[in-house]
Amino acid sequence: MMMATKEAETWIFWDISSCPVSSSDVASRVGPCMKRALKNLGYSGGITITAIGILTEIDTDVLRAVYSSGVALTHVSSERLGITLELMWWIKEHPIPANFMLISGDEIFRRNHRFFEEAGHTVIQKFPFDQQDVDSTPVPSPVWENYLESLRPDAIESGVLEKEPGLVCGQCCLPDQQGFENFIKHLKTHVYVSPESSPRMMKRKQPEASFNILRI
Repeated sequence: MMMATKEAETWIFWDISSCPVSSSDVASRVGPCMKRALKNLGYSGGITITAIGILTEIDTDVLRAVYSSGVALTHVSSERLGITLELMWWIKEHPIPANFMLISGDEIFRRNHRFFEEAGHTVIQKFPFDQQDVDSTPVPSPVWENYLESLRPDAIESGVLEKEPGLVCGQCCLPDQQGFENFIKHLKTHVYVSPESSPRMMKRKQPEASFNILRI
């Protein structure tokens, strides 16, 4: 099976619930610094970063800063199961080998790596933004905190984004919300729905493997 090379697309899913940021200033630097570091490591293909988690528990100013820096947002109603279902659907929607990394503080997501590798994707298992030899899942809290402290204000490049980052509500079968402010208003109207029974997942007819990966 052909695996992805550094010239292929690179997709990063950042579990913003377990690897949080405390201020909008820092939040605006995370995505640009990750992209710069990966390019310095030779990843020359397109880089897409998605902050995923229970976004209703994250400060709106932090989310605004993350989104404005070019990072997509995906809301899930349950961190472990919700993220797992979104990742499994990502595999189904991306048959072309790519580089994949999940940055999370939750060790349980390590078991998902084999599904990406079996689909031909290359999993970046080491946290490439720090001198220490640690895994990207789980990232130890001190390593994540040290990484955030190291982010330089000049990491943010001025200019217009090539395209608007995605805005996805994992509970709904709606298309990407139109604009950040409308997306936030949409999230504030939500009533909790379990990830596996949400309209979005029911419409997708999710793959059977999704339910066998994670039992909480």
